[in-house]
Amino acid sequence: MTLNNHGSDIDVVHKYNHVELKGWVDQLQYINKEIDNLLSLHEHSLINKTISEETLKLFSERKKINNELYKTVLSYSNTYVNVAECDDIQCDMAYLGEYDRLRENYHNNLEAYQKLKDKFFEEVLLKE
Repeated sequence: MTLNNHGSDIDVVHKYNHVELKGWVDQLQYINKEIDNLLSLHEHSLINKTISEETLKLFSERKKINNELYKTVLSYSNTYVNVAECDDIQCDMAYLGEYDRLRENYHNNLEAYQKLKDKFFEEVLLKE
């Protein structure tokens, strides 16, 4: 989908949403990779500081939640192209409603991950 100034307002919204969904997919993929990298970096650190079992468990849970959201957003993104076939406002609103629900889940996931990452850095950098 390309953004242009043609089409109705709802078409522009759908095109923008499709682009944003792609960004979410990329960011969720990156978070999975970053979790692995942070834990690997800590595991192979020359300074053998340990992080708590609780934090390790939280990373495991966060990765699982993130991966589930990634799969959901990817699947929705792949079906979002079908929005062009909507021929009434109810169809458009169904897509937009699901999009809003996913946006909220995405932002909540980012916030939870950022807090967990801060906790990780506090434990690694402040313990002696």
